[in-house]
Amino acid sequence: MKTASPNGNSLLAPVMFLPFFFIACCTVPSSADKPSYYMPLDSFAVDCSPSVSPLDAGFPNDKKNEIDFSSVSKVYAVDPSSSEKPRISACIFYKQYNWSFSVSDGPKFIRLHFKLVTYSGLNISKALFSINVGPHTLITTSDSSYSKYSPNSDYAIREFCVNMDGQILNVTFTPSSKVFGAYAFINKIEIVSMPSKLYIQEDAPFSLVGHPSPYFMGNSTALEMMYRMNIGGHVISDLEDTCMFRRWTRDDDYFTSNDGNTSIVESEVEVNSSLLVPTYAAPLLVYTSARTILHTTENTYRATWLCPVDHGFYYLVRLHFCEISRTIKRGGQRVFSIYINNQTAEDHVDVFNWSHGTGIPIYRDYIVNFSRYGEGIEYLSVAIGGNNGSSAEYGRPILNGLEIFKLSDISNNLAGTHPFGIIVAPHPNLGNGAVNIYRVCIGLLYALTAIAWLGFFCSLFSKEQRESSKQDQSSGHCRIFTIAETKSATNNFADNLLIGNGGFGTVYKGSIDGGISSIAIKRANPSSHQGLKEFQTEISMLSRLRHSHLVSLVGYCMEEKEMILVYEYMAQGTLRDHLYKTQKPPLQWKQRLRICIGAARGLHYLHTGAKHTIIHRDIKSTNILLDEKWVPKVSDFGLSKVGPNNMTESKTHVSTIVKGSFGYLDPEYYRRQKLTEKSDVYSFGVVLFEVLCARPAVIPMGEIEEEEHEKVSLAEWALHCCQMGTLDQIIDPYLRGKIVPECFKTFTDIARKCLADRGSERPSMGDVLWNLELAMKQQEGAGQQEAGSVRKEVNRRKNDDLSKMIDGQRCSGFDISDPTPGVEFSEIMAPTGR
Repeated sequence: MKTASPNGNSLLAPVMFLPFFFIACCTVPSSADKPSYYMPLDSFAVDCSPSVSPLDAGFPNDKKNEIDFSSVSKVYAVDPSSSEKPRISACIFYKQYNWSFSVSDGPKFIRLHFKLVTYSGLNISKALFSINVGPHTLITTSDSSYSKYSPNSDYAIREFCVNMDGQILNVTFTPSSKVFGAYAFINKIEIVSMPSKLYIQEDAPFSLVGHPSPYFMGNSTALEMMYRMNIGGHVISDLEDTCMFRRWTRDDDYFTSNDGNTSIVESEVEVNSSLLVPTYAAPLLVYTSARTILHTTENTYRATWLCPVDHGFYYLVRLHFCEISRTIKRGGQRVFSIYINNQTAEDHVDVFNWSHGTGIPIYRDYIVNFSRYGEGIEYLSVAIGGNNGSSAEYGRPILNGLEIFKLSDISNNLAGTHPFGIIVAPHPNLGNGAVNIYRVCIGLLYALTAIAWLGFFCSLFSKEQRESSKQDQSSGHCRIFTIAETKSATNNFADNLLIGNGGFGTVYKGSIDGGISSIAIKRANPSSHQGLKEFQTEISMLSRLRHSHLVSLVGYCMEEKEMILVYEYMAQGTLRDHLYKTQKPPLQWKQRLRICIGAARGLHYLHTGAKHTIIHRDIKSTNILLDEKWVPKVSDFGLSKVGPNNMTESKTHVSTIVKGSFGYLDPEYYRRQKLTEKSDVYSFGVVLFEVLCARPAVIPMGEIEEEEHEKVSLAEWALHCCQMGTLDQIIDPYLRGKIVPECFKTFTDIARKCLADRGSERPSMGDVLWNLELAMKQQEGAGQQEAGSVRKEVNRRKNDDLSKMIDGQRCSGFDISDPTPGVEFSEIMAPTGR
């Protein structure tokens, strides 16, 4: 059948076919009498050769799959990598072209083959182009794309996983419009179906290394395969794979250990498929060999794999395990740890318990964040090491297989700076030990380069503010501190001045200006999952916003690779400090109401008082701070997002990956990855019930009776009690009999509405504020008669918030207004992790 492309050309769409050997190759041995197998619905291998191609990897050619060369140019070159010097061919595109394939629904492997040679009449340096599949950008080339590749190198094969929800798959080639004579080329395309949820798992939570909250793939996530290794074993060809034609390489080029005390082990038991892992997850050959550490008497022994990756993306790391020793008879005999990027991903790995026996495959998935600012290559490290609880005789760590995938970013981009794969080639005369040293040196070189660029960036970042930092703080600019000043303020970060730990780092109490001003200094932890991006966001937000119920930044420091934020010390700490698990006296109800009202005012200003909506994204009781006069202030803007323009944009949400704190997270944002100001409303609703019930947003399973597991989530339990009419039974016992019934109803009604499952059904922060003001009046005895005057007062304050400006100016797109000028700068005492 013929499919018309958007540019008017006609191209033969390949017809689905199954190779004649397909049933044979798809049969996978199992412990059952009958074989289990996976048979792809789609299986294409289309190349640009007139006959059987040297690219052919087991897919027979079919005349139904031949290309209509009336619309596509074909060029030739002699293969310099072959002694027989066969002629190779490529398809060339001089203008944008859609190559259309008829496919079934579901996820697909798309493999693009490139031979990087100079073809007849063409200059390879002008092969500047991008390749898209649907909304996803898979590859973008540049001048530097070809500098590291030898003409004798093998074909570069880039593999992608894309989910299809239609019958036509379009591969779009777009030559660069900026270079005269630019063209796109391809040697071969493979399209193979894969099982649902093999790699792309939209609804499943992934462990995000270094972060307490899980990671969820969006419904538009695409993947690029970076590495697929048979650890300790030989190469597994595409024909030996489980019918998806994946190639598993050796791990020698990426393996290193800190002491050489490692070995390869072969299976001593029969490896069988299991119900825990689909038979097609990996060939059984992957699970028949492994690397291990010979001695684990000290935790310093580790086996490590170093894999260069691009900055700017998240990565999926899949580790394959199988207990292949006959000496392991039960769980607890082989226990070890997994480290990813020098952070503990698992501290109690027990493969026997995970798989429920020997010879049974299992795998585990982890997400690694390399989306922070940076350039070039960074090394993603995977390591296995000893565990203090492991047996010296049997407790040697093992790893059987490793897969690493790049995840598309929020703009559906997968294109990195190395479109044909990352090549880090040591000198051919170097031995294996020297290779490892070489890799370390390369890593150090990249690290030093990154530090140099960071220093350059920091100097630019602070230059424009350096002069303004000398002005008075009321001018709206924050002060730039030296590292010497921060050390002096905290007695060189003395332990006795440590007042908190959080996701970003540690918080110290200090003093400046001769001891006149107390401050809180938040110092970034170099190993934290949070970093430069959160640091910049905090400065960007707080240096431009001024409000009596938002924290105010005193200054920051970026010297000697440090990232430090300086705030005014908050004498009363966090709201949570006064609600539960504390020796502090309980707060009176009116005092709690005043705190809720103040926090609501701060959030209402963020949502409506600036040119753009500002979504906090991490509202919780530890991010509402109290000064010495108990004035509440919203803090910690490291995860904040600038939303749509309040006055001109029709867009109502920001599409972004899910971040926030467990127990406070908006379920609609969690499901759809669409962030709105109503996400803050949901989180604030959880805080309101925290204030009323004096209990955490989430109670760990180990701290609650088994028959009361439905009480784990405060939000779910509060809504259940609202529905059953028993909410009065779960409030803080200290408050019983002390809340006016009308006030209780107004407060709980608005808190319940904040927790609506759909954001469109939740109130605005203005409505929340009005109801909290009304509840206060009712508690004070004013009753319903004063409700109208309360609304007028709230509206008056809102209009004041929108009209007042510092010096009547706007700064970087934000309205900077302060309804109560002269409020001292203040911020954090004890933040918790995100």
